[in-house]
Amino acid sequence: IDYYSSQFQVRFAPVTMAVLKTEQGLKVAGEDPYGMPSVGGSNPYVFVMPSSWAQVTCMPYPKRGAVPAAIIRQALTKGKTWDEVKFKGCDGIGKAEIRHPILAQLGIDPQTHWFNEFLASYVGYAYLKAKHPPEALASEIFWTQGLDVPHPFTKLSDFESKYDELEQKHPANYEWYQLALDQRVMEIYPSSGVQFLRSIRSAFPKHGPRLDSNQVLEKLEALSSGWKSWSMHVEAGDVEAVKLPPANHP
Repeated sequence: IDYYSSQFQVRFAPVTMAVLKTEQGLKVAGEDPYGMPSVGGSNPYVFVMPSSWAQVTCMPYPKRGAVPAAIIRQALTKGKTWDEVKFKGCDGIGKAEIRHPILAQLGIDPQTHWFNEFLASYVGYAYLKAKHPPEALASEIFWTQGLDVPHPFTKLSDFESKYDELEQKHPANYEWYQLALDQRVMEIYPSSGVQFLRSIRSAFPKHGPRLDSNQVLEKLEALSSGWKSWSMHVEAGDVEAVKLPPANHP
């Protein structure tokens, strides 16, 4: 919150994190699976996280053997264990949840569920890259290792019309969509940084005209090319993970 307050000269309302054990989480999760980070409900400034990722079964955790050796060496510096890196990637989802109220207070209207989720990830990722690069790497590892989960739903229109159903009844497919969005986050950030959010703030203001998915894509393509190509891969269900170079490579 402090980081984005300084970036945009906006004073944000405080956000509270509720850390819930399994039995507590099941009481407040409703139909959502336990451990799925969330924000909203009666208070949009409270977000919920599980007390331990070890008890959460709805996440497509990355497998160490699938991560390039150079990336593993980079991630396991300063005595870190693989579980610490793996679960830091899960923590990154919570950082994205914090950013939903930040986007609202910046006056950004994403228009669609999928672009809202993209922006939440982008805001969290941009902060980590600027302030906590090791945690950003943990998120990158998490994001690039779960695209092989079953995903019978691939249309952006399905993500819009079945948003709650996907989260509650098809959590693996819901996470696949999130990971597909995260690849686009990693593609755009290196050249656009926080400036991308400033452009989005101007292009998608609150109280602007209502836009459907195709119109959102048109506006985004005009800001930075590649969105239409990305959406075609999503709709075909064949999104590829972004390649992660070792830190000493460009």
